[in-house]
Amino acid sequence: MKEISHILLFIIAIRAANSDTGLRTQQGIIYGRQTEASIEYLGIQYAKVIRWKPPIDVASEKFANGSYHAVSFGPCCLQPKTPDYIPNQNEECLYLNIYKPIIPSNSSLLPVLVWIHGGAHNHGCSSEAIPLIFNGTNIIAYSPSGQPVIVVTINYRLGVLADMFLNELVEEDPQWSTADANSVTIFGQSAGGLSVTDLGAVKGSSGLYRTAISESGLGSPGTSSSYYNISFALNASNSVVQRLHCDYEGRRRLLTCIRNASFDDLLRTYDSRYTRPIIENYFFPLYPLLAISSGQYNNVSLIMGNNDYEQPICFEHPLMTSSEALTKIAATFSPERSPMIADYYHLHNCSMRPTANATRCCDIVRRILMDSIFDCDIRRLFNAFYAKYGAQYEQNKLFSYHLNCYPLCPIVQQEGICRHSSEIPFVFGTVSDVDSQEQFHCTWNNQTRFFSNNIISHWISIAQTGRPLHTWPSYDPLVPKYFHVTPDQGFLPTDWNRNCSIFDKIEAERARELFQF
Repeated sequence: MKEISHILLFIIAIRAANSDTGLRTQQGIIYGRQTEASIEYLGIQYAKVIRWKPPIDVASEKFANGSYHAVSFGPCCLQPKTPDYIPNQNEECLYLNIYKPIIPSNSSLLPVLVWIHGGAHNHGCSSEAIPLIFNGTNIIAYSPSGQPVIVVTINYRLGVLADMFLNELVEEDPQWSTADANSVTIFGQSAGGLSVTDLGAVKGSSGLYRTAISESGLGSPGTSSSYYNISFALNASNSVVQRLHCDYEGRRRLLTCIRNASFDDLLRTYDSRYTRPIIENYFFPLYPLLAISSGQYNNVSLIMGNNDYEQPICFEHPLMTSSEALTKIAATFSPERSPMIADYYHLHNCSMRPTANATRCCDIVRRILMDSIFDCDIRRLFNAFYAKYGAQYEQNKLFSYHLNCYPLCPIVQQEGICRHSSEIPFVFGTVSDVDSQEQFHCTWNNQTRFFSNNIISHWISIAQTGRPLHTWPSYDPLVPKYFHVTPDQGFLPTDWNRNCSIFDKIEAERARELFQF
């Protein structure tokens, strides 16, 4: 997350210095390539990398001949092999891309959308997928008339190269300066959705942006289980050091050894550990729920939501029995908590019949997982804001959504199911998919394009004004509603009738165990 703070400062510096011909920066003029709708400035290095150190500013380094032609993407950050299309990789990977609309030069105060990709904090890239999925030019091309916006996509360090925490690595943190960023919105999906919410609790991030949009923030910021505490992080990192045979006496020899280790060796020693943000009483001292409750969270607007079928249980197990449902819950939750959850949701009496509707086993399991991972965590965060500051401060600052979609073009594995990440093509207006590795020979129909354009319009309104369009209601804990975004039934306020008391109780117990809260 240090990279994200660094990026926001970089963007604030250049957005007030753009011209028709290029971006004027301290380093010189950055020239891009022009499309029908935008000028694309690709592969701009925003910082240099020294392994496990804060990003190194490059603003004082002048471009050769006073200019730089930003016409191709920078390398992606090093990551494990996945089925996704990830282009050229390098440890020196802190690059961003700027997509600027073609409008007169008096547009220096355009709103900015800064995209943080997902990938479980260990894979992904701003230039991933074929066709390019995170294509800022498409947002610009399909934005409503009179709603111009600048779009920025970024790379950031991943996995073991972002996750090591050792006493030897702790050093004085750079002082991030603040700047006027009233038109900067950060938005991200999955791990990126978690990151945009986490940033509100990060030291020195206040004043760098106004609004955050969290799409399906996997490992929700409303639950302590999305994070590691210092004790776990130290033990895990020391285990990597020992497996690399770098456990030397003396700070310098130890750091030299691990910094010289090959990426393959680091992956081997890191093993399959899930990458999570570390609550370390230093740069990221409190996870968001505690930061809000203690008054240490940024004064920003939050838009948080998820897709209807993030957990496509009925697609994968359409004839799930009660016994199979109980086994699934037992494997997901602790032995102490799973029986309580099963009783609460009446899982013992569920039916395998597809026509059972509300009592269908697979759908009850889906609702349990959606409540525990998304809905209840979002409401917990929003309720914490109201409890701390009251309605007079939080009204029109908190918004939630559920999104349904029926992806048919391109053809995907779970065709017609609005699964995790399915909303991204519609947010970017791009006929693609995060898993896509080749060009597609299909196009969206008018209804699908209209659906995507409406989403883009709301997202741009958020960047412009700090809130969605007026039809989207803000959160009220007394009458909770979410905005249901669908391609066939419109965009409608919907009653949010979920009882989260069981997961609130579980979260309180986990937070005490993990953070002595």
